[in-house]
Formats: sequence, structure tokens, C-alpha cells
Amino acid sequence: MAHRNWLLGLATAATLGLGLGQACTAGSSRSSAGSGAGSPSGPGAQSGSGGVMLAGGGVDPSGAGGGCAEAAAEAVEGLLPADIVFVIDNSGSMTEEAKQVQNSMNAFATTIAASGIDAHVILISSGSGDQQGVCVPAPLGSGSCPNDEKLPNFRHLLLEVGSTNGLELVLSTYPQWKDSLRANATKLVAIITDDDSDLGAQAFIDQLTALDASFVGFTFDGIFAPKEVNPFTCALCNVANCKACDVCCGKDTAVSLVCLPLPAAEGKVYKELVSKTGGVSGSLCAEEFLPVFEDMAKGVVAGSKIPCLYDIPPAPGGQTIDYGKVNVGYVPAPNEPEQVIFYVPGGKAACGASGGWYYDNPEMPTKLLLCDATCSLVQGGAMGGKVSVKFGCETKIQ
Repeated sequence: MAHRNWLLGLATAATLGLGLGQACTAGSSRSSAGSGAGSPSGPGAQSGSGGVMLAGGGVDPSGAGGGCAEAAAEAVEGLLPADIVFVIDNSGSMTEEAKQVQNSMNAFATTIAASGIDAHVILISSGSGDQQGVCVPAPLGSGSCPNDEKLPNFRHLLLEVGSTNGLELVLSTYPQWKDSLRANATKLVAIITDDDSDLGAQAFIDQLTALDASFVGFTFDGIFAPKEVNPFTCALCNVANCKACDVCCGKDTAVSLVCLPLPAAEGKVYKELVSKTGGVSGSLCAEEFLPVFEDMAKGVVAGSKIPCLYDIPPAPGGQTIDYGKVNVGYVPAPNEPEQVIFYVPGGKAACGASGGWYYDNPEMPTKLLLCDATCSLVQGGAMGGKVSVKFGCETKIQ
């Protein structure tokens, strides 16, 4: 893949006869970003053919060799971390389901850890003192139940979750788990329940993203009832094989003398959330959670494995970086002119079809990320295409 060959070696500003002191500031103050001109040749990219191409890979935006000096440094590809919020319904009908959740959590975490992703898992559920509670053993949990919390990677809010208030508890408990979040991490919210939500899908999205902007674009997964079940259908079924009548019919052999509906209600709100966010759903009626947890984990890995993510390299010469004078360049193939990839101040949510690049945290940047459209553009380029991070000229904004 082309993106494996994107790293450019260190360039110098000596071509213009200028020192690196002009390329980077001595202080930490940020300067305002300037705007670039020219016709884009792809999402977020402007051809550099209108400027003077420097031997070290820099661009003189004046086109006459009289502009600022830039120095390029190596960019290191990385993976986005993942923040995951699980909510487990602890109502009386969830005893068997709680056991399955507990048995599946480590498999879920192991799949993510094997990919190299740094995951923080937040669990909202009562603990092992409750039949419907969950206690997660090592390695994800501490292995010391009921105090299974193991920070920073596993936080457990020991809280009773009702059958219809799971989403509301995610919002109301936010102050208790927000310290586990990272601004640049992908976000997943998942629920396991046999009921529906009192809070609507769009209301949850709006309120969650208002609490924390890093949840914009989050994914929602869930294990819930896929449909309504007629109690009479279950009651008239052969007790020895409840599922012969309906997959959502079942029986607690210790209590029930007839087949009963497994779910309390269809998870309509959760269906809508999965649809709106492109998440993974599983049927509570299947009573086999491990494959669903594995699909959830694969979704986290796919969402976090972003090849267009770079650690910000140190500025040449040990200078302090002026983040208002950082640019990203892309050379599609050897001997082709460099293109400028424009900065998007609004972050991923503001990328749009025109693409560009943005910081993980504009106030305290540690990484550069390419917008999806630009990421697709450079990944689809020829072998030998290169991306570089440049210091010294006013940041170019589309």
C-alpha cells in the first residue's frame, strides 16, 4: 500500500540560505493560520506546481523563491485509541444474560488488545453481589470481585441499571467516568438489555455530544430484542422446546411451568441508534452473546485502525513548534509535483467531501489526522506516494 511509503526524511532550509530559526518559533504561542490559493486536485489537496519546489521538499508559496523557509520531518503512523462505554440491564429478568456478558467481556477486550489499540472500557452495571450484576475477571478486570475495577483500562461504575433507563444513566453518570476518556479516541456505546429505552435515539445522540464533543461520530452497538413477542404464542408452545414456537420464547426451569417471552419489549430505540451510527447489533433471543461481542470488537478495531494518523514529529533543530505554522504535503508519485493538504480547523466533523487534515486536540496537539476523503485519496495513489509534515510557513486553510 502506498501509505506504507509515506515517510519523508528530514529536509533542510539551506536551499534558500535561511536558518532553521526562521522555520520554527522560540516560544509556544500559536500564530493565526493563513489561507492557500489554487485549484484543488483532490480532496483537501492543492497542487504545488504554482510554487517553487525546493530540493528538500519544501514549497515556496510565493512562486518566486522569496517566501518563508520550510523544513520537513518524519511523520510516524499510528492507531487511534478507543473509549468504550458498556451498559448492562440489571433488571430481574437478566440473570442468564448477565452471566454471558461476564464470560464474553475478556474475549472482547483480548481481540482489541491484540490489534495494538489502547482501549479504555467503562462498565455501568451492578456488581457480583446482584444475580443480574457483572464482575469482570482478569485480565480486563482486577480478578478481585466485587472490586473488579482496574484503572486506567477498566472502570466499573457499581450502579443498578433498570430495564429502560440505560441511556439516561450514561448521560447522568458522565461526570463519574469522563476522566477515562481521551479526546482523540474513537467512541463506542453498547447496551445489553431485554427492554426498550425511555429516552429516544436522537435525543440521546444530541445530549451525549452536547456533554462531550469527542462523541461526535460515535458508534452504538447493542444486544436487545429484535421484535415484539406474543405471550400467548409462547404459552401455547411445547414446554420441552419453547423456541420451536418462536426464537424469542424461553423458560426459566426453576420457576416457569410454561414458555414465556424472553424480552420485555422490542428494542426499537436501540435499533434506531445502531442504524444511525453504523453499529453492530445482536439478538437477545439467540442467547449466545460471544459471537456478537466478537463482532463488536472487530468493529472497534476497524474504526480505530486509521492509517492516516501521525504523531507530530519534533521540529528540526530542537526548536519549539509553532502550531500555526505547520503544513502537510503529499507527493502522489516520484517526480510528481507536491500537493498541499489544507488544514481543517473544525476537526473531523468539519472535514466534508473536500477533505484536509486536522489536529487531535487543537489546543494541545499531539497528532495529525487526515480527513476520510483525503485518506482515501492518498491510499489510492501509486506506490511511492509520500506524506510529509512541514514547519515554518503559515498554516494553509481551504
